[in-house]
Amino acid sequence: MLRTPQDRKRHFYPILVWAVVAVLVVAAAFAGLVFVAVKMPYKGYAGESVVLNIAPRTPTVAILTSLESAGALRDWRLGLVALRFLHPGKTLKAGEYRFAGERTPEQVILSIVAGDVVTYRITVPEGFTADEVFALFTSQGFGFPADYQYLFQRPGELEGVPPGAPSLEGFLFPETYTVTRSMSAREIVTSMTRAFARRLPPKYEELARQKGLSFLAAVTLASLVEKETAIPEERPLVSAVYHNRLRRGMHLQADPTTIYALKRLGEWRGALARSQLGVEEPYNTYAHPGLPPGPICNPGLASLEAAVLPAEADYLFFVAAGDGSHLFSSSFDEHGRNVARYLESKREKRESVRVQR
Repeated sequence: MLRTPQDRKRHFYPILVWAVVAVLVVAAAFAGLVFVAVKMPYKGYAGESVVLNIAPRTPTVAILTSLESAGALRDWRLGLVALRFLHPGKTLKAGEYRFAGERTPEQVILSIVAGDVVTYRITVPEGFTADEVFALFTSQGFGFPADYQYLFQRPGELEGVPPGAPSLEGFLFPETYTVTRSMSAREIVTSMTRAFARRLPPKYEELARQKGLSFLAAVTLASLVEKETAIPEERPLVSAVYHNRLRRGMHLQADPTTIYALKRLGEWRGALARSQLGVEEPYNTYAHPGLPPGPICNPGLASLEAAVLPAEADYLFFVAAGDGSHLFSSSFDEHGRNVARYLESKREKRESVRVQR
């Protein structure tokens, strides 16, 4: 019996409907499986955690395949589903990421979308020179020496540095900084100069003017104080010595400035010889009167305060006492006796060491 076109259509439509239903059921089942997989925790690396560095402008698929290779994703396509369907419009951010323990593909993707990068805490000690500060960061992989040196010579480009500063020396505030691998040398340095401006004692420039100092000169004097003593109660006394010598027009004769000058010349060998005290270099306060052209290190808050709030004392000299402290004096004769005491202390220590051996 021959079927008419109408008969064939009546038989075809049910088949088509069932086929569509079957496809939808399979698609729904597949989608359900994918959804479950996207929400299923996974850990494919052997250690407790894995670190992945995503360079700027890395394509999305390249990031996802790297996550799969590192063991953070079971399959890179699950990451793509989580990004495109569960969080449409979001993008993956560059940076260094640490994944620890089991995580779902969605959690992995969300951490990168949020830019939840690994952070590090680096402490800049008081009294470090700029070269030492830069070496601290570059030794741990944060920036390159050439980038820091470029900025060092361009203090006018950084926030918080006063006009006329010859370099960034003195304005890299000593404190603990939180940094990431994606931060540039400029961002790191800017965080330090901003901290300097933020942490300055109140009315610092006004206090400096009251002492006859410019802002730059006050920070420069603070750097000398920082290098001369680590004892908090001595800092205002050291500051008083320098203020008194400046008023009298005396050379400051600060050993740390000579050391800094020798470092600038590339001639520092770790010990200061008497023959080097007269080295011709602008930062050497034995050879040149007044303060050096700029700071010789990065002073802490206590030294910055001491520079503009010196002790009320008439001291003009000080010398090491041999125990980390200093002996202060108002006359050259008294200073001479203190120097003799210091030399005798050194001699006794050498003799004690020789006897013990």
